[in-house]
Amino acid sequence: MLKDYVIITGAYGGLGKALSLVYAKEGFGLILLGRKKKKLQELENELSKISEIESVVCDVSNWKSCQKAYIQIMDMGVKIKALINNAGITYIQNFDTNYKIDKYQELINTNLNGVVYLTQLFIDVLIKNKGSIITISSVIGYAPVIGRTAYAASKFGLEGFFSVLGAEQDDKLHIMMAYPTFIQTQIRDNSNLSVKKYEVLTADQVANKIFDAYSKKKSKVYIGKTAKLSYYLYKYLPNFYVNLMRKKVNNKI
Repeated sequence: MLKDYVIITGAYGGLGKALSLVYAKEGFGLILLGRKKKKLQELENELSKISEIESVVCDVSNWKSCQKAYIQIMDMGVKIKALINNAGITYIQNFDTNYKIDKYQELINTNLNGVVYLTQLFIDVLIKNKGSIITISSVIGYAPVIGRTAYAASKFGLEGFFSVLGAEQDDKLHIMMAYPTFIQTQIRDNSNLSVKKYEVLTADQVANKIFDAYSKKKSKVYIGKTAKLSYYLYKYLPNFYVNLMRKKVNNKI
């Protein structure tokens, strides 16, 4: 019987590596995507002891790079069961005249456009295989966090994109959004904003929660107490939530 394969973008990052390990241990073959060939090769060598691994150099922010990766993957002749949109970057800065638009553009191209590109390329294959699209969003995908205008734009954009896509597909394709709270990864750039974080999850914790939700074919999974609390606070007490966030940024709580 042919093994089911999962495509994971941003595969050698903290959460990407944790997801790769979880899915490999659960018997899936992996197709690892990332921009750096050396890091992909190192991860491929590490995981090849557990499962069947392929790696493809791909800059998800670039449409032509995504097209090239698609052709390479389809030429492998494997059964694609899931696309995990994990690759992402951040830019932490209050929006003012010093805000760097080039940083904003880079972030949108990676976090939002890259997901759209790969979804468009693989959607027919995933529908045929009764597969899944799993996208890593964030608390910032539904509630504001000061200093993250660009990141919020990308995550809110994903929310709108997949809500419409889900309606269009009418259950022909499993779509799942994952909303973890802060994760111990290297995604954050240096920032002049000091935000106190009361809950930080490990990448392994988040990856296991995502796999469990995927196995149950959930459409949304909120990971961590902060993620759940933020959802309800902003939904029902938006002014209270925003004031609380301002106090956290100012280190008053």
